[in-house]
Amino acid sequence: MISTFVWLVVVWLMLWGSVDLGLVLLGCVVAVGVLVLYPLPPVRSRMLRRPHRLLRLGLFLLADLVTSGIRVAWEALRYGRKVRAAVIAVPVLSDEDYVIATAANLLSLGPGKFVLQLDRRERIFYVYALGVRSDAEVDRAREDVLGLQRRVIKAFGEPG
Repeated sequence: MISTFVWLVVVWLMLWGSVDLGLVLLGCVVAVGVLVLYPLPPVRSRMLRRPHRLLRLGLFLLADLVTSGIRVAWEALRYGRKVRAAVIAVPVLSDEDYVIATAANLLSLGPGKFVLQLDRRERIFYVYALGVRSDAEVDRAREDVLGLQRRVIKAFGEPG
């Protein structure tokens, strides 16, 4: 809660673009008001319990951004306007909302793939994947999405 309070005050100061005692005090009042009027549910973060898995996820994302960028550039140069894509149904591996949201956002971060829709009831991501020309490439794209979900679950999900 203290970190949220500090964050709200910092955001307040960034919105005003300057720092002085009056703005800091007013930011504190606004932050207290926001926290009292709109209380947040308790969040149990597992980030600090698994720093090595979080680091692995970050390194994987960095590598994925580079390779995806190269793959998309190659597709654009090689096929031009005839680049093919597919919408692929991929099972969602977690029941935790923050894990699902994190996986969907990280997947959509890089070029070439993004989540078009999440069917929460059926537990399916519908993923748009660029450069898919065969069944083998569909399977590879599906495995990429499943692999990312597994990494997110290891970094943030339930122990196990």
